[in-house]
Amino acid sequence: MGTELETIEPRMTSMFTQLQSECGILHRIVYKNKNQHRHCSYFQHLLKVRRDLRLLQLANLEELVTSCFHVIKGDRPKQNVHLLESLKRRKCNNEKHNFMEHLLGAARLLAEMVEPILKAATEVSVLFARTFFMGLSLTIMALLARLRLLVQQILLDVVSLFNMVSSLSEKKQSIKITHMGIEVFRQLYPVSDDFILLECIWKSDKFILLERKRKREIESQGEDSG
Repeated sequence: MGTELETIEPRMTSMFTQLQSECGILHRIVYKNKNQHRHCSYFQHLLKVRRDLRLLQLANLEELVTSCFHVIKGDRPKQNVHLLESLKRRKCNNEKHNFMEHLLGAARLLAEMVEPILKAATEVSVLFARTFFMGLSLTIMALLARLRLLVQQILLDVVSLFNMVSSLSEKKQSIKITHMGIEVFRQLYPVSDDFILLECIWKSDKFILLERKRKREIESQGEDSG
């Protein structure tokens, strides 16, 4: 797990920066060409791609991924305790979802984003066949190809992080917290609810996200109630 994490962390940091840059380019293309192309089908598909990217930005995916890294590495004990305790939070009584539920929603969005990108690329390819707006078409096709690569790779890494945290939350945790020179060990026990593991399967031209529920195993009911 350590070697895999060392590979994923710098890669995701780089991909988030690149995705932000590509989003800026797409926004600029839409802004400059909206009046001329807004009624065309390929431009409507391009607007759907931009909408999904905006939703992804609102999901604060980078912050969610950072929380996963803290839990896996355990480098911030107090924050680690807070994050693991939040996994026991219920969905009722208007309470906020924990960070893993937010991450699951972001993974579902990433999986759904590929289809609009492919449809937009198909529409733009018609312009190539007719040799219309070649400069714009070439720029959009290169941008869509880059977005597809980034979205799919981020999805794979998010699935890996999600499964790592799910596996850790299934086990009893003992975390050492130092406060004002005093060391305290905090015991965290898993809850009895089912947990989800994610899997990506390549189908046709994209990765499909699969969700599998597993029963959580409790070592000792007495320890859990304690």
